[in-house]
Amino acid sequence: MFERRNIKLVAAAIAIAALFLALNYRAYDGFFQDDELDNLSWAPARPMTEFAVGVLKPLFDRDNFRPPGHLYFALMGRAFGMDFPPYMTPIFAIHLINAALLFFLMRKLGIGQWTAMAGAAFFTLSATAFDAFWKPMYVFDLLCTTFSLASILLFARRHWILSFIAFWLAYKSKELAVMLPAVLLIYEYLLGERRYVLLIPFFAASLSFGLQDILLNPNKDNEYTFHFTLDALRKTVPFYTGRFLFFPFSALLLFLLGRDRRVWFGLLAMICFSFVLLFLPGRLYEAYAYLPFACATIALTAAASGFSAVWLWIAVAIWFPFNLLHLRAEQERKLSLDDQAYTFIDQVQTWARRHPSVTTLVYDGSPPGLHDWGVTAAWNIAHHTNGLPALFHDWPQAAPAIDHGTVVIATRDAKSQKVFFQIHSPSK
Repeated sequence: MFERRNIKLVAAAIAIAALFLALNYRAYDGFFQDDELDNLSWAPARPMTEFAVGVLKPLFDRDNFRPPGHLYFALMGRAFGMDFPPYMTPIFAIHLINAALLFFLMRKLGIGQWTAMAGAAFFTLSATAFDAFWKPMYVFDLLCTTFSLASILLFARRHWILSFIAFWLAYKSKELAVMLPAVLLIYEYLLGERRYVLLIPFFAASLSFGLQDILLNPNKDNEYTFHFTLDALRKTVPFYTGRFLFFPFSALLLFLLGRDRRVWFGLLAMICFSFVLLFLPGRLYEAYAYLPFACATIALTAAASGFSAVWLWIAVAIWFPFNLLHLRAEQERKLSLDDQAYTFIDQVQTWARRHPSVTTLVYDGSPPGLHDWGVTAAWNIAHHTNGLPALFHDWPQAAPAIDHGTVVIATRDAKSQKVFFQIHSPSK
């Protein structure tokens, strides 16, 4: 009987994974956006030792170097260059690994296996943090979640050293994990043995990284700047709480779920991992909700554990069509932007390969969502180098570049999406 139940559980997990892949296979038709292009313009050229040193050093990196995620871009860039589809397979795999870790963590919390599987299905299939598993640029959020969930699970199983290593890798994946020791403290208080001394190295590392972030962060007046104000909360709270079930403040309903300590662990963990995000009103991205959403799933599933698992599966079935509508809408939006980015970048790079001697680009118009650093990265990738200028025509640097050197002026027609190129030299 035990083996038969396990076989059924594995079959259910495979079915959920297959459904996820069936719903999201169109991601392979996508293309790179600005941050991805920027990473690909430099990461593949870095030696492996640089990633190893980046992981090990206990210092805040002013250049936002996140070794685990950037290693993904280095390896994939070396192997596949600008061929986009292969980049999605590891992204999907990491998302499914995170769902598995979430399942095992919920089982460790004493949640029944079929209830936990329903919660894992909810997390796997939800469009709440859609961009996280559709855009390679959010591999940092995926890996941060992988190592954060692993750290909590290992801590709960009393593997202290492995838990600390996972915490370290989570922080090196993304700074959001600086709050992970607080989550472990909550676990130890609500569900553990209250052996707080074991948390000293976690808090020491977190405090060190946190102080370095505050003192050394070069972002003083831009979208990465923290704003500890009510105005910031008025922007961030509705955005992130509305992502849970796609209606305003839906995540706040979780606080009505009951007094189960496991529910409160999930809720408080969600708050901890959301804390930094709530004071970054200039950085509102749905993918950032990925790790908090995993914690919210724990709270929701724990609340449902008092009922038969059948009822949670029925609830998931009722929710699924509504979620599917949002998933399809998100996919169409993403693919439309990617198609425009591909059409533009392909033309620019094709021209660059045919005219390698022209190393300065001045462009008039770019696709929506593609920022200047993405255009610059694509231009440099085409030349197999770094540091070449790609200047928007209205920038102050553009006119001197045109007056004193040979440049190509690229003009994009927004309606036809065609790019027209004209070489300009001072002598002409």
